[in-house]
Amino acid sequence: MKTKATASEQPVSNDGVSNSQVRPLLNWGDFEVVWVISRIGQLSRAAETLALSHVTLLRKLAAIETRLNARLFDRLRGHYTATAAGEELIQAAEHMAPAARAAEMRVIGQDLRPQGHVRITAAGVLTAHALPQVLGQFASAFPDVKVELLSTRDLVSLTRREADVALRISDAVPDWLVGRQLAQLDFKVYGLKRPGIQPRLQKHTTLARQRRWIAFESDARELKFDRWLLDEVPDSSVVLRVDSFEHALAMLRAGLGIALLPAFLERSCPELQPLTEAIGGLRTPLWVITHKELSQTMRIKVVMQAIGPALAHAIAAPPDPSP
Repeated sequence: MKTKATASEQPVSNDGVSNSQVRPLLNWGDFEVVWVISRIGQLSRAAETLALSHVTLLRKLAAIETRLNARLFDRLRGHYTATAAGEELIQAAEHMAPAARAAEMRVIGQDLRPQGHVRITAAGVLTAHALPQVLGQFASAFPDVKVELLSTRDLVSLTRREADVALRISDAVPDWLVGRQLAQLDFKVYGLKRPGIQPRLQKHTTLARQRRWIAFESDARELKFDRWLLDEVPDSSVVLRVDSFEHALAMLRAGLGIALLPAFLERSCPELQPLTEAIGGLRTPLWVITHKELSQTMRIKVVMQAIGPALAHAIAAPPDPSP
C-alpha cells in the first residue's frame, strides 16, 4: 500500500536539496507582472506597459495567485492595491529588476556581426500577405541571421524578450522602445468580386444594416478595430466572429459575409471588392520597433534597416492586375 511522504521524506536531488527547493513557484516574469500592476494600479494600463492584452494579463495574475495560494491584490473599483503578500513580491522585484535588465541587455548587445537569431512578432495578416517575399530577400542578403517569426494578435512584450523586433499596427508605441513608422494603413469594408458587377461604394452605416458581416469577438475591445465593429455593426448583422483579420479574410473568401480589412490586401487578393472608401477614423501607422538596448546590436540593426523599408515598399505597391 502506498503511503504519502511526510515533509522529512520529500524527494531530494543528488546534492541533497529537495525538489521543492530547486523548483521555484515563480520566475522573473511573474515578479515583473506583480510589480508593474502595483506601480500602475490599473490592469488595463499595466497590460499596455507589459504589451499584453487585458485578458492575458488577468490570466497571468490569476495563475500566479493560484500557484502561491495567496491573494496579491485587493480590487476596488478597478484599482489594484497590493496585499501584504503582494508587497513581499514587489519589494523583491524592485531589487531584482535593475540588475536583471542591465545584465541581460549587456550580454545581448555584445554582438558585432550580423549573425544569430532574431525573433520577430507581427500580426497574422502581415505574416501571410506582406512578409514572405520580404523575408525571402532578407534571407538571401543575410544568411547568418536566422529569423524566428511569431504570428499573433496579442501585443508581445519586447522588454521581457518574448520578441526582439515587432511589426506593430498601432497609433503609438511605448516611449521606452525605439523604431520608426513605416507606413499609414487604411481600412475598408470588403466583399467578394462578382463577374460583370461593379458595385457602387456605400457608407458603412448602410452596409451595417443590409449585409451579413464577419466581425471580431464580442468581448474584444483592446484594439480600435474591435471597438469600431462593436459600435458600428449591430449584432443582428453578424453571422460569424473571428479573432484576427487573417481569419476574417478566410471566411470572406468562403462567402460567409463582408469584413473590415486592411487595404493593402488588395495587392495580393485580387478577388476582394471594396465596398466603402477608406474608413477615416481607422487609418493606423505601421511601426517597426525594438528595445533601446538592442537597437545597436548588429543583427537587430540589419533587420530594422532591411526589413522595415522593404515591408513599407511592399505595402505601398499598387494592386496586382485582376486576372
